[in-house]
Parts: sequence; structure tokens; C-alpha cells
Amino acid sequence: MKPIKSLYSRYNQNDICMLERIGPYSIINNNHQGIIVLDSSWNEVKKIKVDENLFFPEARYIDYVNNRILFKLEAFLCLIDIESSWVKLIELPSDLQDLCFSDLHCFGKDYIMIGTSKNVVSLDLIDFKVTVLDLDSVNEYPFNEYRNRYNGIVTYFRNHKLICHDSKNIIIVDGTRVIEIPDVVSIKYYQLMASNRYLLAIGEKQLQLINIENARESKLISFSFPCYCVGADILEEQDTIHLSLLLHNDWEEIMRVEEYAFTFDELHEDVVL
Repeated sequence: MKPIKSLYSRYNQNDICMLERIGPYSIINNNHQGIIVLDSSWNEVKKIKVDENLFFPEARYIDYVNNRILFKLEAFLCLIDIESSWVKLIELPSDLQDLCFSDLHCFGKDYIMIGTSKNVVSLDLIDFKVTVLDLDSVNEYPFNEYRNRYNGIVTYFRNHKLICHDSKNIIIVDGTRVIEIPDVVSIKYYQLMASNRYLLAIGEKQLQLINIENARESKLISFSFPCYCVGADILEEQDTIHLSLLLHNDWEEIMRVEEYAFTFDELHEDVVL
């Protein structure tokens, strides 16, 4: 299987550690100086610079409606508008700087709420005031689902889908429906994400692509040593699956960003990249 798009970089050129798809753009980091915006063919559109001494993101949150990204940095929140290249740094109160920010978040018209290890942090996107809310007082999705159904279970939240994994089942919630499938994940993974029809388990050595409608149908994608996966994204276009990968090779100090396109049926049961 060959990629339909690819980028390569040496560690000393650009230490790529993120890959995101937002509207017509793909986003990678520009070392620790900001981000690079790519078009649909992965040609560079522009660079957006952030203070290079600050840009070490600990978490990121995507506003798919307005093409914005909010980064959690060590002591700041950093909001970037992709269209206008506008950047806003908001210093966090000292008592919030050391909290662990989770995947759970909700973008509203003029605010974003983010789950943390202790509470919910709300950022007003007009006056950029930061306030702290108790989880029990937040009724917006996905916080309401997390609180009412799955608090305490391992959860992942990406592409507006809340995925909860206990010892026997995987539950996928998208705000309008709840899907429960048996736990058929057979690989060691660090993240789960889902499209409308497929669940993707992401590990450093392997990916497992699972058909949500029939969870017993799954395909494995492995990586040739010494390459390992540090990030992935999945998108469906009708029957075609678009899989974007961020691969590192420490031996050669090279990073590969690749996109593959295939249907589930044409993908072999155990592919090696």
C-alpha cells in the first residue's frame, strides 16, 4: 500500500509532533515556533508564528466550525485563527497551570470549556477571561454524557465523539446516538478515535481498524521497525477511508507524514507499512 500524499523531515529541520485536519487544511507544527498550514495537496499555505520560547503544546482543541485551534501550553492558553493568522496568548492563573487538561472540551459561539483533572476551565473568547466551573454544573455535551454515564471509565474525545472503554465494551457517543460494541481491540494502543463507521485503535507499533457495524471485522496495520506511530487521523468520504499518519524513525532521525486512501474491503487483514 502506497501513500497518496507524503512529507518528510529530519529531526533537526522540523520536529513534527502534531498532525490535524481542519476544514480544507492540514496543520503541522513548525518546530516550537508555531504552526504550518497546508492545503489539500499538502502544499504550504502559510506559517503562523507563536513565541518560540512558549510553543510546547501539552494539549490542543479544534474548533471545526470556525477553523481555530486552542493550545494548552505550560502557563498559557494559545488561540490561533487559521484563516486570519490571528494569535492570542492568555496567561493561566497560577493554580491552573499545573493541572492536567483532558480531551473533553466544548466550543461554543464565544467560549470554550475544557475538562481538567479537578474541574472544568472556561475561556471567554470575547474578553478572554478564564473561570473555573464545577463539573456538576456543566450540562453541555460531552461533559453531560461523561458525568452521567462514564465518569471513572477510560475515555477519549476527538472529532466530536466520546469513546469510553471498560474491560468488556467500547461505547461510542456522538451527541445524538450511543453505540456499544464488544471490546475486540487486540493491540497495545494509546488512543481510540472513530469516524461514522469505523473505530481506530492507535498504537506505536500497530493500528487496528474495526468495523463498528460488525465489530468482529477488523484489519491490522503494522509499521516496519524502526518506524513507530506518534499520531493518526481518520476521515470518511463515502466508502473511502482516508488515514493520515505521523511516523518517527529514531535511527535515521526522520519523520514521515503520510496519507492513505482505501476502502475497508480492499484493505488486507494485516498490512505492513
